[in-house]
Amino acid sequence: MQISVEELDGLKRRVTVQIPAQDIEPKIRDRLVTLSRRLKVNGFRPGKVPVKVAKGMYGVQVREEILEEVMQHSFQEALLQEKLNPVGMPQVERKDNQEGQDLEFSVTFEVVPEFEVQGVEGIPVERPLVQVTESDVDTMIETLRRQNTLWNDVQRPAQTGDQVTIDFDGKQGGEDFPGNKGESVPVILGSGRMLKDFEDALLGLQTGAETQFDITFPDNYGSADIAGKTAHFTVKVHTVAEPVLPELDDEFFAKFDVREGGLDGLRKSVRDNMERELQERIKSQVKSRLMDGLLTANDILLPQALVDAQIEQMAEQMAFPKATKENSEMLAQLKSELLSKEAGRRAALGLIISRMIKANDIQLDESRLRPVLESLASTYEEPEEVIRWYEQHPKAMESVRAVAMEEQVVDWLLERAVVTEKVSSFDEIMKPSQAPANPSESV
Repeated sequence: MQISVEELDGLKRRVTVQIPAQDIEPKIRDRLVTLSRRLKVNGFRPGKVPVKVAKGMYGVQVREEILEEVMQHSFQEALLQEKLNPVGMPQVERKDNQEGQDLEFSVTFEVVPEFEVQGVEGIPVERPLVQVTESDVDTMIETLRRQNTLWNDVQRPAQTGDQVTIDFDGKQGGEDFPGNKGESVPVILGSGRMLKDFEDALLGLQTGAETQFDITFPDNYGSADIAGKTAHFTVKVHTVAEPVLPELDDEFFAKFDVREGGLDGLRKSVRDNMERELQERIKSQVKSRLMDGLLTANDILLPQALVDAQIEQMAEQMAFPKATKENSEMLAQLKSELLSKEAGRRAALGLIISRMIKANDIQLDESRLRPVLESLASTYEEPEEVIRWYEQHPKAMESVRAVAMEEQVVDWLLERAVVTEKVSSFDEIMKPSQAPANPSESV
């Protein structure tokens, strides 16, 4: 067997294998002999069918079977001999093969990059130092009240903070455009959920009012069909309602499963939740900074097959629609645009971390499994039943082991990091500055 390896673009490789005919023809003849003994053909006794007859009936099929088997076996041998680690679906090309000819085929595929993990020592990490204050609890309780706002209809002009329920119909050049219509749509004036000019045009209107106005959409509007253009809207107001915050009473406390302790009980429950969420957010930020450090120190070339597989996994988790014959091309482009950057990050980290675990012989601490299980089960009504179910299903436990190993790797890196602490507030950690919402979500 002769093997040659070509390095193509990036991580692509083409392995060409040649196998002499004398290594193939005996295998084909042996298979035909075995087959002839099992064949039932009119005019021949069982087990006495000549090989020539069997060959005439099934020669082509048997040759294909043997060639496939030889190709699979020899390809695996070639990978071992050349120390290649393929990823993704290989592309196989085989030259036409007739009786007495050598077999030649080539396989093109991507390989896992070879690299040594760098930068595990001294990753700079800024860890927030935060306490939940009484003022933070006050603010959260007010947020909970606003989230449970009651709306009382009023007979006066609408003002900022009111909820106006409207029908609207927009036209651009006399034609409809995506998102141009709505019926009984509640709009809280000043909330910024719709374009500011649109909300401003509703100020001063009363129940039953009808109005018309023009809105010029920003150039960066999410829908290219209307971005930078002016549309004419017709609006009818059904109701104007003012906000009424609920009282801090037993009825309000019960909404948050606080059955005793009154306001103090609510404050304790709210604080506990805030502190738990805060610690999870800090933990997530520290992990993210460690991962950023690894990526910065290890700028590796990625197999596109790994990135594509990660995109598909993310799309499935996000419940992307299934591809059809009509939308497959458009859907593939959309998934690539939305997910490829994060998919590349995840694929790179997967390679780096797996290589780091192997190079440093990091073994899972089995004592970490129980806390992970308890955390997963805590969201269910019968957590002990959930834990028992996981423990009785080895495949399900693999996901638990993966989470536990991930946490152990983070701790391992954190032990070697250069950690500084920065005093921060609850809002700075939980409500980091964000870019404005995508304006395409609303008018």
